[in-house]
Amino acid sequence: MRARALLTALAGLGSAVGCGDSSTARSGTAPARDSAGIAIVENQTPVWPEGSGWTVSPNPTLEMGVAEGDPDQEFYQIAGVTRLSDGTVVVANAGTQQLRYYAADGSLRHTVGRKGGGPGEFGMLLTMLGVPGDSVLTFDAMNRRLSLFDATGRHVRDFGRTDAANPVPLLVLGRLDDGTYAAQQPNMRIGPAMLQRPAGPARDSVYVLHLDPAGAPADTFGLFPGQRVDVQMIEFGGRTMPMPIMLPFSPAASVAAGGDRVYVGVSDTYEIGVYSLTGQLRSLIRKPHEPRALTEAEIEGHRARLTEVMEGQANPLMTQFQDAYAKVPYPETMPAFGELLVDRAGNLWAADVTALERDARRWNVFDRDGVWLGSVTTPPGLNVREIGADYVLGHATDDDEVERVFVYGLVKPATSR
Repeated sequence: MRARALLTALAGLGSAVGCGDSSTARSGTAPARDSAGIAIVENQTPVWPEGSGWTVSPNPTLEMGVAEGDPDQEFYQIAGVTRLSDGTVVVANAGTQQLRYYAADGSLRHTVGRKGGGPGEFGMLLTMLGVPGDSVLTFDAMNRRLSLFDATGRHVRDFGRTDAANPVPLLVLGRLDDGTYAAQQPNMRIGPAMLQRPAGPARDSVYVLHLDPAGAPADTFGLFPGQRVDVQMIEFGGRTMPMPIMLPFSPAASVAAGGDRVYVGVSDTYEIGVYSLTGQLRSLIRKPHEPRALTEAEIEGHRARLTEVMEGQANPLMTQFQDAYAKVPYPETMPAFGELLVDRAGNLWAADVTALERDARRWNVFDRDGVWLGSVTTPPGLNVREIGADYVLGHATDDDEVERVFVYGLVKPATSR
């Protein structure tokens, strides 16, 4: 592990702030300040004038998914979506362990994969994302391997076991300019170590990993604070054991990767670190943030949604989880931000946290210099997976649990480019 990255992470990203030389920054930011070689981008106001920023089209340019009827349009457990340069949309449908390739008009071209352990097959398709060259990268949690497919869906190669010693699944975030990959993995106590966890409040941590071109862990960007948990005792297999219950709306590490950098932010405060491919902390991005109070209505709605999900999986263990979640405390305020995403042009998008997954979501957009451009709101319930030069791609689940894929236009007025 790189000592600098680890020490920076454990000390908190904000510990790097100090006095130093300044340089001229774009309108809307304070002059960037260097401290121990780290640039600090202090954003004060957005660059886009009021009403002139980017917007998402009110209606989708493509919508796929039905409740029943056409099996080609029935989705179950979507694990990822991406759009290729010719407009082809690839959907990872984990319910059938398939990659589905759709033409730009939404008609199915062909499918790739099936359940199994052979080349191009999946035991448990957990994630899929687009990577440069119109290829897609998948992670199979059951077979514990990364797989690369070309633009036609041809299976190119498997990357072997990414970390056979650690059964905790990792989340691959993207391929970087040098052919390596960035990923994150919870630093969870499992097996005998799990049984030693004391009951009560705790905070887990997250490794941000650097994988070599063969998909094997090469190094780490650091160990960062994860989600807050409440360790409660449950009955399982005739014995009492501790189980960490994740606290709703807890601040935690959010990670994104693209091009020649990896972004890591811990959402206790609005500060996002920018790391080079060698693991050096290049800069810190900040913007003003007034913590938003979590309302009683939001808490009640969130509890109701948890109950709804758990009641559909009734068993003794799930009943204990339901009882445990009924006891967990909710924070007074929301985290500073949630998910991070790098668009195809290299801009960083940081989502506000919403009370329910079906709410509309606001994203703050920062350019490659860390300058705050402004905000963009995405449609209610849309799980955004990819942002291109002129589109936003994602999927959503409606009130009837029907999964659908959407492409929306991303409108960029000339005054905001």
